[in-house]
Amino acid sequence: MKVLKSIKMQISQSTTKILKTELSELLDNKDWLRVLLEEGFYEFEQQLHESFMRMYDQFVASLLDYLSQAKIFKQVQRSLAKEVGLKKLVKRFVQLQLRTGTKIKFESLYAKKVPKKHQGTRHLSLLILRTRDSASPKYKSICCLLSVLCPSFDVAKQVLQHQGIHANFNRLRSVSLSLADDAMKDRVRVQLEAGENVKGKHVVIAADGGRTRIKKYKAKKDSKREQEFDTPWREPKMFIITIYDEQGQINKTTKPIYDGTFGDKEMVELLGEYLKQLQIEKAASVQLLADGAVWIWNQIVPKLRQLGVAKDKIIETLDYYHAVEHLNDLKDYLEEEQQDKLFKKLKDSLWEGDIKKMEKLLKKGIADLEIEEFTPFQYFKKNQHRIDYQRLKEEQRACGSGIIESGIRRIINLRFKSPSTFWFPDNVEKLIFMRGIALSGRWEIMMKNLNS
Repeated sequence: MKVLKSIKMQISQSTTKILKTELSELLDNKDWLRVLLEEGFYEFEQQLHESFMRMYDQFVASLLDYLSQAKIFKQVQRSLAKEVGLKKLVKRFVQLQLRTGTKIKFESLYAKKVPKKHQGTRHLSLLILRTRDSASPKYKSICCLLSVLCPSFDVAKQVLQHQGIHANFNRLRSVSLSLADDAMKDRVRVQLEAGENVKGKHVVIAADGGRTRIKKYKAKKDSKREQEFDTPWREPKMFIITIYDEQGQINKTTKPIYDGTFGDKEMVELLGEYLKQLQIEKAASVQLLADGAVWIWNQIVPKLRQLGVAKDKIIETLDYYHAVEHLNDLKDYLEEEQQDKLFKKLKDSLWEGDIKKMEKLLKKGIADLEIEEFTPFQYFKKNQHRIDYQRLKEEQRACGSGIIESGIRRIINLRFKSPSTFWFPDNVEKLIFMRGIALSGRWEIMMKNLNS
């Protein structure tokens, strides 16, 4: 820290001088009033933006060039090399891609000999500046953010170019996946704020699965000697953790958490890591929302108990709209003359969570019904402790799992569920993770955590 302060003191005056020079050139070399009045506001904004981008490039290039020549900075590089075991240092020029996409070069010390376990760059200046892939953190951030928000890498490239940021498809893809790699190394903590927890709050957890097609290579090659591959559908399992207020509404002051992975057991373990970090055992209540998928109830509820959540704090809720869909399956079994009337009563009984009343209505509407052997009804019987929607509504609790249905659609389906797009499982999981961070509003939290 003392060394960095010394560097700052030595270069502060030069920084001011460089900035003044670049700014004066920008203002003096162009008749901006003429551009504004004669060429129009759009062209004025375009040219001014481009000029400031060039000034940014020149300023950073000048600053890094000055920094690289400073004796104190070279001392810092040598000290770091000694600390991490990098040896045989030589001077070499290193390339760095800035936030604008422009690539600049400056001098750095380079280690010709490194320990076997060393990963990443051998350029000491890049290690000090905490940059990977010869790209600045801001460049990687904007590339990855647009890559996961836009419908494709190609569209992301077009948006970058519209903003005057240089990018090509392969570079865009590689730096996006690189940032995702960094985030995945500590995927639970990376999107959480310092000290974030759910103590005394009403937590809602919902889980479901999306769909995407993966690329799976075969052992043999085709007639053109190209590797053949299959494109089977896979189901990424996703969850959301969010907070509801006392009125049963989503708390707008807190950001939701989205994440998921392939495999139900793997997803539940991942969910457990988040809940442990958030101190879920201190929550005022925990409501679990889901459809009738057995794995959700059989694995998440025990996980909550394992993490110390009291049984009376757990509220299991079967999504009302899924329940009504299953109720529709019963309609065809009812005698036609009283079908509509009985179905309405069945729906009312479902809302009240009254299984016994549903049994009586079915026996009345279906001749010679053996209720214990009537498979369509067993769905409701198994979930009878999860369907008292009237009480839930009175207690201002959620009755539907729309939050996860919406999350699946926005995070997975709109970006990764395309019949003409195939993904490697590892890559698509990383990008789903990053898109979830982006759509939850946690992107800047993640970037600060990665670069602090």
